[in-house]
Amino acid sequence: MPTPTPPTPQEFIEKWPLYTRADIKNFDPPKSITRMCGPCGKETTWVLSGANGTAVDTSPQLPFQFVGYTCVLCTRNALLVLYRKLDWREDKDSYTTPKHKAYFSVQKIGQTPPQSIEIPADLKERLGTTANYYRNALVCRAQNYGIGAVAYMRRIVEEKTDELIDVVVELAQTFGEVEKTIESLRKAKEQIRYEDKLKVASELIPAALRPGGVNPVGQLYIHLSIGLHGKTDDECIAVFDDLKADFEYVFRNLHLQATERREFAQRVQERAGRATTIK
Repeated sequence: MPTPTPPTPQEFIEKWPLYTRADIKNFDPPKSITRMCGPCGKETTWVLSGANGTAVDTSPQLPFQFVGYTCVLCTRNALLVLYRKLDWREDKDSYTTPKHKAYFSVQKIGQTPPQSIEIPADLKERLGTTANYYRNALVCRAQNYGIGAVAYMRRIVEEKTDELIDVVVELAQTFGEVEKTIESLRKAKEQIRYEDKLKVASELIPAALRPGGVNPVGQLYIHLSIGLHGKTDDECIAVFDDLKADFEYVFRNLHLQATERREFAQRVQERAGRATTIK
């Protein structure tokens, strides 16, 4: 798993989970962000409000700051984020003030309203009965329970693999794969051990469905398992974030590809069956 890229200040405010260190030197809140607004019913631009940059010292050891944003369209919806700057030390790059303290990371310690954990409608439909697992994964991620997040995501991959194999069979048929390969894919579901099932499926999935020769479902399972069995919560957050887009792509698009290719094949075959005359 590659080293995660530090978030931008915008990503920190908009998406970063609670109590997770972000490597942003001398963090300053962005002047504007983009997020869903309930009253507006769509994504809108939010700008800094009056509650911005006020430091609060509950004790010498516990300084924190807060920043507020307001939706520019309705001006009625607000976001408040509490954060701490961490890892301060003398900034040796500063020529004008050698004693200046530079902060090299930041941590979100509170947010209201909390991060959205709603699943997009199309993805929710594809996930079916496992949609609640994905919702739980997003809740765990938002609260920095990274191990829980990858465990829930892996559970979905396990439970949906048979269904994905069925979709791959349908796609393989539209790609013109030989019947022997298609039948072997179907039989992969009969494997008792999940790892054996995944191995058979990964070897037989058509090349067009394996970017760079890699089985996307197998890669999801492998990296989720590595995170679950050998990583900390913070490390699992990085694993989850790295796989999230691929996970959603697989479960959104394989079904869609199968449907579109089936309909395309039907149209072409029907058209080929009609007598045509070119003049």
